[in-house]
Amino acid sequence: MPADPAGRSDPAARGRAERVAALPLPRHAVPPRRSAGSFDHRFDAAAPADIPSDGTWHTVTVGEVEVGLRPEYICVPSVEERVYGTLVITNDSAQALLAGPVEVTVDGDYLLTAGLSSLARGGTRRLGLGVTESIEVARRTELRESTAGMLNSSTVLDHRVHVELANRLGHPVTVEVRERVPVPSEADIRIEERAGWQAPQDAADGLPASSRLWRVEVPAGGRAELDGGYEIRIPAGKAIVGGNRRN
Repeated sequence: MPADPAGRSDPAARGRAERVAALPLPRHAVPPRRSAGSFDHRFDAAAPADIPSDGTWHTVTVGEVEVGLRPEYICVPSVEERVYGTLVITNDSAQALLAGPVEVTVDGDYLLTAGLSSLARGGTRRLGLGVTESIEVARRTELRESTAGMLNSSTVLDHRVHVELANRLGHPVTVEVRERVPVPSEADIRIEERAGWQAPQDAADGLPASSRLWRVEVPAGGRAELDGGYEIRIPAGKAIVGGNRRN
């Protein structure tokens, strides 16, 4: 803090310094005290840096941190027949990464700037990159209703799901297709699933327990087809709220 010869601080200089703290943060930026959570982190700079005293934000390179990057694609065709690109980021370094903006480039070309939440050592985050028009998805469903059991005591609602993927990119891709299965609210209603998909195993994705996932490799310029479904068995004379047909 500048001071006069008598050792008193300069009120004007103090005011200029305090105004810096009131500047709006750059987009996606998070104050370190908030992004660090309950832990302290130290980042050692490779060399000293001069920062202009002009009252605006400046980017200063502190160091480089190695992270793992893996592109993956996600679609929920029951909601929207579009495929979204994501980037799975794994912190393989010896230190945490604080929340803030991250710039994504593909083959040297700028793609977008997004916000990344704090990433502890060994942690993983999925960063959304938007719609991938070069991967197409289509979904068809079919309902077959029948009866079963002694004296046709049960109504069987056979829901079949068929998903097709087409990869127009010049390289193979991994696509995660997400579906949902009904959750019975009464003991006399049974759900029998077909093999092929699986329940989510990573609670960090925030998916409900009723979610079902397919993960499939689609070759460059190739296609993939997925078949799944489930049967709902209800006592004869009953019906499902909202209709027997599920989407």
